[in-house]
Amino acid sequence: MKNINIIFIVVILMAGCATRSDKVIVAAINPIPKNNDTLIEKYAVINDYLDSQIRDRSKKIMILSKKTNTNVTLKILRLNDIYVRDSITLNYSEDKTFYKESEWEIARKKYSKNSIAEIENATDRAGECCWVAENFNYKNVIFEELQPGSTAFMEKYMSSKIVPIVQNVDSIAHYKLYSFSEPIYYQNRECLIFTFYKGDLLGLGGSSVIVIYKKKNGKWIQTHIGNPNWIS
Repeated sequence: MKNINIIFIVVILMAGCATRSDKVIVAAINPIPKNNDTLIEKYAVINDYLDSQIRDRSKKIMILSKKTNTNVTLKILRLNDIYVRDSITLNYSEDKTFYKESEWEIARKKYSKNSIAEIENATDRAGECCWVAENFNYKNVIFEELQPGSTAFMEKYMSSKIVPIVQNVDSIAHYKLYSFSEPIYYQNRECLIFTFYKGDLLGLGGSSVIVIYKKKNGKWIQTHIGNPNWIS
């Protein structure tokens, strides 16, 4: 009888342990979802800058779906052609105090697998995928996967099949085209920096800059721009 009682107690204890173990596994598999504050901040600065560039909100714009290569951001930043923005006049003046090689090296190790030489030769190709409508407040947007200037792009937007979008070459040339890189944190997360490209649908020319935001009084404010005369 004693042996039966002992076996019964052992069975109860094993069942209890199994139940507790199951609860731990369930908790690990189904964590409580949390807001991604990092993405919220990154999208906030992208949207703020895009809003500053749009003059006529009745018109469609085009945003390249594929993000600009982050190495381009590091490349332009390293040129140390940085200009600070006056918060009152909104004019820019040269600022040689912003860039620091040690801070750049920290960013390179965090956001790139490339050497300095490879970053210096970086292009906007092969960026991360992809920007989508949910990332932007402005909704009058065409998201395009094709590379501007490519044969496929030209055939698509100069074909008579897309007359409702653009009527002729002249209208294509005035159709605003934008591209963004994924923002990166800089200077111990005090800054967010991203590459911004603005051009036309023909892909015949355009300019790329890095845009720098700093957090002041809990709000991200654009404070600098980098290499404003750099041509892609």
